[in-house]
Amino acid sequence: MKVIKIGGHLLMNEEGSFRINYIHDLLNVLKRISRETGHKIVVVVGGGYTARKYIGAARKSNVNESILDTLGIMVSRLNASLLYSIYYNKAPIIPKSLEELAYLLSTNLDVIFMGGLQPGQSTTTVAALVAESTNSDLIITTNVDGIYTTDPKKDPKAKLLKRVNVSLLKKIFDKEELAGEYRMLDPLSIKIISRSKISTHIINGENPQNILDLVIEGKDIGTLIVFE
Repeated sequence: MKVIKIGGHLLMNEEGSFRINYIHDLLNVLKRISRETGHKIVVVVGGGYTARKYIGAARKSNVNESILDTLGIMVSRLNASLLYSIYYNKAPIIPKSLEELAYLLSTNLDVIFMGGLQPGQSTTTVAALVAESTNSDLIITTNVDGIYTTDPKKDPKAKLLKRVNVSLLKKIFDKEELAGEYRMLDPLSIKIISRSKISTHIINGENPQNILDLVIEGKDIGTLIVFE
């Protein structure tokens, strides 16, 4: 089984318009992977720009971080519902706990879509928990080609790390996180990946073909997390 984290920001632009062609391409890739591997796929979807807008509006009114997290979770589940509805053309069934996910994995659904679970967790952490609980590989998609030595959007000399040790990741991403912040990884997700040595790739999800190239073609793309 594969667990794939899809950043909500990949589904829409900053103005809030959905990238329909992208969504269709992504779902076609998921369908092909399921068909050719015979494995189930769990897709964990983030809240993206819409979640940030809701959280930003609530934060201006001094709403606490737990409630802000809850708003983000609701948006992420709505994004997951959209993908489910288009993929199956049926009313969405979105698991809200690992127990509900376990039940859905026992059904004939080939792809399961879900969002956040509880306050204090990013959807990346949720994806890591799902991979851990199901003994699955994890693929994290983002809008850059993997993990770099520095921010590639700010530093033209940034170099892509094809392999990165989990201990280095802890130093890179060891920062306090607020609700609505987008990070490729966060301390809790790294801890889960580390403790269970989850096979984890970080790849550019702007082109869904990259997911296909990694899973079906076995191409060496993105960054692979390695362990001591």
